[in-house]
Amino acid sequence: MKTIMKRAAALAIPAAVALSLSVAGPIAAFAQSDNFTEGQTRSIEKIVKDYLVSHPEILLEVQDAFEKKAEAKRGEATRSRMPEFYRSLASLKSELAPLTIGEGDVTLVEFFDYNCGYCRHALPQIMKLLDADTKVKVVFMEYPILSQGSTEATKIALAAAKQGKYFDFHKAMLAAGRANKESALKVAEQIGLDMEKVKADSASPETEALVAKIGEIGKRMFVDGTPTFVVGDKVTPGAADFDTLKRSVDDTRKDGCKACAEAASTTGEKGEKKS
Repeated sequence: MKTIMKRAAALAIPAAVALSLSVAGPIAAFAQSDNFTEGQTRSIEKIVKDYLVSHPEILLEVQDAFEKKAEAKRGEATRSRMPEFYRSLASLKSELAPLTIGEGDVTLVEFFDYNCGYCRHALPQIMKLLDADTKVKVVFMEYPILSQGSTEATKIALAAAKQGKYFDFHKAMLAAGRANKESALKVAEQIGLDMEKVKADSASPETEALVAKIGEIGKRMFVDGTPTFVVGDKVTPGAADFDTLKRSVDDTRKDGCKACAEAASTTGEKGEKKS
């Protein structure tokens, strides 16, 4: 998964190279502010440039430091919004019910896209988790961010949910390969849906609104790639295997979910096991 943070981090090296090769402006400004002579300024510029060119490994250190700092800030911001996330889920409880599998004391939320290869690989891991732990509930958050075809498939998935066949569609669509309107309609027909109703429901304002609401929840949680899993107080971006998901569930069941408890205290909803 390529996140915005990683794409930004990837720019650190060329940016640092550019800095090393064009230090005159910043260095000159610094030098002038400290009353360096023109000759001293040129010497400083040459020392900095020569050092960076001779020690390019420093640029990798810059990238690593940038990634760690950005990840820390991102994690802190995400954690601060966890109670808001659970309040949002509670406000959409009836609308998300058809997209929910299982009943239990711990909820796993997956933001996914039908054109995401890692999401295809994640489904068997989720199925294995549901088989291994009957007290897990999974909420599938339709989060089409990869292409217009993803959005088209999502709308048809929500139409399938209105006919009580969301999970059948979900599994078949992920197995179908490239997702778009044509392939999604084909899957819908294969699983026996009323196609006239599918076409009407997929284009309804209600469906458009739900896609927008889920999209806003994801953006507020800084979800910029799929899959992204949320269990209790923990967010796991990217591919996750059975052991990782099971560990997150077990930890939440053992330690509780502070964000869930905080959200429940303001919504009146019963949250995950409280800590």
